[in-house]
Amino acid sequence: MDALDPDKFVAIVGSLYKDNHFVDSLFNGLSEEGVFVVQLGESDSIDDPPAEMGARDEANMMEALQHVGFESMHIYDEGHSQFGAPWSYLVCFKDSKSRASWYKTAAEIDIELRKRMDRTKSGKPALLYFDAPTMIRYQMPSKADETIYCRGENKPWECEDYRGIDPEFVNIPSSDLEARKITVGEFAGRGLFAAHDIPYDSSLVMNIGVKAFHILPSTWSVIEDLHGWADENDGNFASVKDELSSVSTFTTGYGYMATLLGKNHFTVDAWITTFCNHGCNGTYNYGDNGDEFTEMNVDLDHASDDVLNTAHVWSPVIERHLRQVLGVGDTITRDIKKGEEILCNYLSFIGDPKDWKEEVTSLRGQCAGETMGEITQYEIETDNDGIVLTN
Repeated sequence: MDALDPDKFVAIVGSLYKDNHFVDSLFNGLSEEGVFVVQLGESDSIDDPPAEMGARDEANMMEALQHVGFESMHIYDEGHSQFGAPWSYLVCFKDSKSRASWYKTAAEIDIELRKRMDRTKSGKPALLYFDAPTMIRYQMPSKADETIYCRGENKPWECEDYRGIDPEFVNIPSSDLEARKITVGEFAGRGLFAAHDIPYDSSLVMNIGVKAFHILPSTWSVIEDLHGWADENDGNFASVKDELSSVSTFTTGYGYMATLLGKNHFTVDAWITTFCNHGCNGTYNYGDNGDEFTEMNVDLDHASDDVLNTAHVWSPVIERHLRQVLGVGDTITRDIKKGEEILCNYLSFIGDPKDWKEEVTSLRGQCAGETMGEITQYEIETDNDGIVLTN
């Protein structure tokens, strides 16, 4: 939609987005997976003031669109709009699951373009200024957008947490950690231990954390579909099913799920931190210092947004630092002595509210000694001749 330039002070623009009836009608007129796109005017420069001090109508518009119920919003800049300057556009998704389409890989975008674009009679490209690499650029807001977003009077928390690393921050190297067999329990697996004393509020191998494995929504969808197909054809493709089961169990057993990219995806640590076990009943000592939830005190029927790693409606900081958000950020919540086990809070690994009740119930059973973890159960069931996934 084009309502003049929201970055300019024009009476009709300001009135348009202050009209609740208009914004409500706009939202309700879209399908459940509807997308709304509007121009924002000339792209911001890094020296511009925050929207609430400058382009007030633009700020009002974005606030109104968030308030009415759009679950995901993205800004991108385009320099080929023939306006004499780069122009900004706002894309609003009614359903956050649409983020999975926004964050498709270059290969997926190329395939979609191939399928959906008709060939021209001349043989020349149908699109002059758009291709897969261009869409990848759209996915990340500009540095100017991030800077202006964090220049406001009420600075969002992510501006402090993800824009660079505090030089006084203590990063524990891998040489101060060790993974070894746990000696307690009949089905004990491996655990993560401190090889040296570790101080409060330090981070573990942050330099390796950014190298974590990321199983994207499209990749996970393929794994699930193939696993289901192999399960239905078990008699003819038993070996395929076994291999896919290994991949699936490794991902869900060692990884942590999120929906930041629209649909379920996983991050698996690339180092021994992946052997961090769950700290039952609040005994975890590595995670978010603000966490107060345990498998025993949470509501089985409702997952708090503070627990699930869900997407912000609009945050250029989060969008520019997705790998950092998914792979690093946890800290030691108290001093840990040499030889002590490092424990995580697996509640923050669940990610999908649909799995909440099942996963919390499973953790309660494991903490009570009534059930075993997914990795241990898999190894016992498959008797995999020394191939160890044990956790």
